[in-house]
Amino acid sequence: MDLAEPVPFLLVEEYFGAGDDRFVEAVRAFHVPGSLATLADKWKRDPRPWARQQVLKYLDLPLNAPAHETVVKRLFKHFEEQKDDEMMAAFAAAFDRLIRRRRKSRPRYDRQTRTVWHEQYLQSAPDSQATPTPTARQRPVVPDFRPYQGYQRPGDRLFSYHTRHYLQRRAWRYFRRVGHQRPGDYPAAVARMLGRYRDDDLARGENILDSWSLAHACFFESDVLEFGANYPKLRDGRSMSELIAAPSFPTLWKSPAAGTLLVDLLVDAHARLVRVWAIQLLRADHSGLLARVPIRTIRRFLDHDDAELQLFGAELLEKSSELDKLPVTTWLELLETRNPTALETITQLMARHVRADRLDLEQCVTLACAKPVPVARLGFGFLRDREIRLARDLEIIAGLADARCAGIGRELARWALDRLGSADGYDVDRVARFFDSLVREVREGAWDWLGPTSRGWTDAALWSRLLETPYDDVRLHVVAALTRRATAPHVDTRQLPSLWCAVLLGIHRGGRHKLTALRQISDAVRDHPESAEQLLPVLAVAIRSVRAPEARSGLAAVVGAVEARPELAGLVAQHLPELDLFPQEAAR
Repeated sequence: MDLAEPVPFLLVEEYFGAGDDRFVEAVRAFHVPGSLATLADKWKRDPRPWARQQVLKYLDLPLNAPAHETVVKRLFKHFEEQKDDEMMAAFAAAFDRLIRRRRKSRPRYDRQTRTVWHEQYLQSAPDSQATPTPTARQRPVVPDFRPYQGYQRPGDRLFSYHTRHYLQRRAWRYFRRVGHQRPGDYPAAVARMLGRYRDDDLARGENILDSWSLAHACFFESDVLEFGANYPKLRDGRSMSELIAAPSFPTLWKSPAAGTLLVDLLVDAHARLVRVWAIQLLRADHSGLLARVPIRTIRRFLDHDDAELQLFGAELLEKSSELDKLPVTTWLELLETRNPTALETITQLMARHVRADRLDLEQCVTLACAKPVPVARLGFGFLRDREIRLARDLEIIAGLADARCAGIGRELARWALDRLGSADGYDVDRVARFFDSLVREVREGAWDWLGPTSRGWTDAALWSRLLETPYDDVRLHVVAALTRRATAPHVDTRQLPSLWCAVLLGIHRGGRHKLTALRQISDAVRDHPESAEQLLPVLAVAIRSVRAPEARSGLAAVVGAVEARPELAGLVAQHLPELDLFPQEAAR
């Protein structure tokens, strides 16, 4: 709902009374101060959990609804008096978003050296964009559901800059008093506040300097910043890259309870800056706690979208004292992390703490088929130590044809086929799966295995399946293997015509493989004239569909076949009528 769209006050009250989640949207579109003051008084005293959640929802949105100063102030003062840490955390974060300076540059001139340089500075938006406090004369004589005119354009922030700075200081004053009066509650209260910030709130370095409460909570003791009346600023010669965790009340953050809060904050925080700050404090003051972080918490770090937190989780996992006690299922879940660096650490730890006999063969194959290289290598390492004896074992390792890791696909296929191609375990269905793999490297490994000494070399069923492959690289391997197969004593020459036909029609590009196929089929026409009627149509189509150099090679092969077998001239003239085999006779 647009902020300028008129909303009847009766509708706002109806949403409020019914506990309707559209209430916040409606109240932001209502801009009459008197009615808003009445509503704010009812809202702050409402005991329903729903009303409390609506306040938090309201504060998560930009404080830019015209004439809503009275709502913000009344709610803020009420929860401040109630000493409500959670609500005050939401107000502190919301007030820090009210100020956003812009980085500007201005020229500076040095009279002595007569040089000009540009100096960067931060500029605030003019106060004229802020909402003035309406007076009685400014109130329009219209029904209360009409929008307020002339106070503020939608998209501006509430309050003057003077008031914004005051609200920021007052919100932080609340937490400073908690640190002095209730030191045991201070870390939890500030952790709630830090969890309210988002990455968009702290996208630039100047946003950190604009966030008064956050800067005090996280960096008040830092020697990089100097705190003034309204803003912290960098000391001379320092930069934001030097800023490290130096919180207010540093001793309170060193307690064991504070360490637990920091661990929870790593997962709950919505801003990368807050997570980095918490990690720095944990490393500095809670090294003992880091060694005792539960594995279930580390798994939450590894599953996080933040790559830095994933790496921190891998670091904690390496220091954990529970590694030798972890079940295999937990290790397998840890391997599902998305960060490659963290994954490398996890696989090394698993190789160190888990024996191969703790995994069954199916689990090893599943790991070896994983796409990340570290996981696939780990699974392959476990497989190497296994003895493959039973027929069921062979069926399981045939699943390696589904491997997705190109890095070890070739090696994995050779290892599997050495066992699947044994005299006792050979099965064409299992072997053929590797030639149909989706990963090229797996198919290359299968061709490394398919040599004259393998059982697949003499298996006609396997070769017939290879002819039906959809992969171009397999077709090229078939063409290259035809010459070797033709000279092998165990090959039945009657199988070759259909083999050549399928291969030649399956070639979709030129090159030496296609020239080889053209030569082989012309030799077949010459040596086996009984198959000429079957082969010549294929050869004719191939000649017409290739480039000129390859076409000349094919035509030369046809002419050579006719010279060796003159009785083929009639078939050639039928399928290649444009080829004049006897030009001299035609001239006479």
